[in-house]
Amino acid sequence: LTVIGYIGEKGEQPPEAPAVEATNPPTEKVVEAPIPAEAPVKMEESVKNGQEILATPYAKKLAAETGVDLKDVQADSRGIIRAKEVLATPLAKRAADEAGVDLAGVPGSGFNGKIVKADVEKYAAQPEGERSVNISAAEMNFRTVETRKPLKGLRKVVGQRMFESYSQVPTVMQSMKVDMTELILFRKKINEGRKEKVSLNDFIIKATAIAVKELPHVRTMIVGDELVTYAEANIGFAVAVDGGLFVPVIKNADVLSVREISRQAKNLAAAAREGKIRPDDCTGATFTISNMGMFDVFTFNPIINQPESGILGITGIEDVLKMRDGNVVVRQEAVLCMSYDHRVMDGVGSAQLKKRVKELIEHPLDILI
Repeated sequence: LTVIGYIGEKGEQPPEAPAVEATNPPTEKVVEAPIPAEAPVKMEESVKNGQEILATPYAKKLAAETGVDLKDVQADSRGIIRAKEVLATPLAKRAADEAGVDLAGVPGSGFNGKIVKADVEKYAAQPEGERSVNISAAEMNFRTVETRKPLKGLRKVVGQRMFESYSQVPTVMQSMKVDMTELILFRKKINEGRKEKVSLNDFIIKATAIAVKELPHVRTMIVGDELVTYAEANIGFAVAVDGGLFVPVIKNADVLSVREISRQAKNLAAAAREGKIRPDDCTGATFTISNMGMFDVFTFNPIINQPESGILGITGIEDVLKMRDGNVVVRQEAVLCMSYDHRVMDGVGSAQLKKRVKELIEHPLDILI
């Protein structure tokens, strides 16, 4: 709020107000621009998980004054630690002290998001799990919050696992088209007159298990400083539940019949959705699949279920036109999308798995033999 100059016409005189001294500094003097109050500054002396911590100057100053270690402070979505000033009336502060409420979490309804006494009383009257979090007017950006709930439980665990997988594993994604026409017709014949139906996913689990058993590099994982290859073709399959994701495992799926795989998959998926699944049901996988076909997904990058070396995604099926013996025919295609750990296998190793799964799907009788 300091006047630094005036704009006018040639010959005009500036007002009587004190003006900034117009001195010409020596040419050798370096004038540094002031750092904006919220500009991120590298904190060389603070390291978290092997990475330098980013914090604003005010956050750094406040941490030093209060004895807070910035390594223990949660950064914002951009990875920068910021200090937030809480604006509140004296009455609101007194009410917060009496109610034992932290003003940092109270949404303010006053001017520029200022917290008033009524805000504190409303916040204190809410059950702890349903309390909203303070967001400034600038952060709201003309958006209206419909609901808010804490990130916890299964969703928090899944989010952490996914973040660790994607940030720690050099993941590469590779896709391959697969003709599903013969498998669809074959499944229809298998299910005719039968009470218990098998799904396309049951066939895909079986085909994947056969391919995984045949290719040792797909069953190989990094454990510490070793490459460990497991003998079993234990196939995990992703199951979406309210608030998260489970990956039940079908053990030794390569030696099971498609009908047995179907029974186990149905029981495990139901247990996951009902919250009755056991920890042992979700451990021991050597490879995982994620089927998004029921949602008509065209392509996606599945995230590796650590410490496995890869995951195979299956997309929705669509009708395509193909040339067969000089004639245009309608075929039904899907896409196999595989993410793999480049430390364990390369593009050829990934292609070998998808190629073998593709062969089995396009010749479904081979899945049963």
